[in-house]
Amino acid sequence: MAAPMVPRPARLDAGSPPRRETHTADGRAHVSTSEGMRLRGIRGATTVDANTREAILEATLELLTALIDANDVRREDVASVFFSTTPDVNADFPAVAAREHMGWTDIALMCTHEMEVPGSLPMCLRILMHVNTTKAPGELQFVYLRGAQVLRPDVSRRAD
Repeated sequence: MAAPMVPRPARLDAGSPPRRETHTADGRAHVSTSEGMRLRGIRGATTVDANTREAILEATLELLTALIDANDVRREDVASVFFSTTPDVNADFPAVAAREHMGWTDIALMCTHEMEVPGSLPMCLRILMHVNTTKAPGELQFVYLRGAQVLRPDVSRRAD
């Protein structure tokens, strides 16, 4: 039996900026606030060809670049990045790619492993990037590459 829905605490809505809905040329609705920058999370995932340092760094750079390009992210707007891998990907830390190849030495980076769920996608690398942006949540582009496209076929795209 499902747990009953708990009402949202009023304090979470108190002081929130006014929201307004706008529509893009293709008719999609976007909700935005009258406030400037907001901290938002941008998700992405990909698969790694092999459990090697080179393959991990290559996949990480490909995914980070795709997330940055898809969302027009500026380095100074990145607050932090969480990298996770399935337990079968452990030859190196994905954050090394951001530090050594992108120069992100002053951005908070964290690596962790995903839960071992039976039947889940192997050799998977995920990124959750926290950015300061004026974009509404519906305007953010999540990116799922390679074999990870099966995780979110609704938003998957191939790297150009």
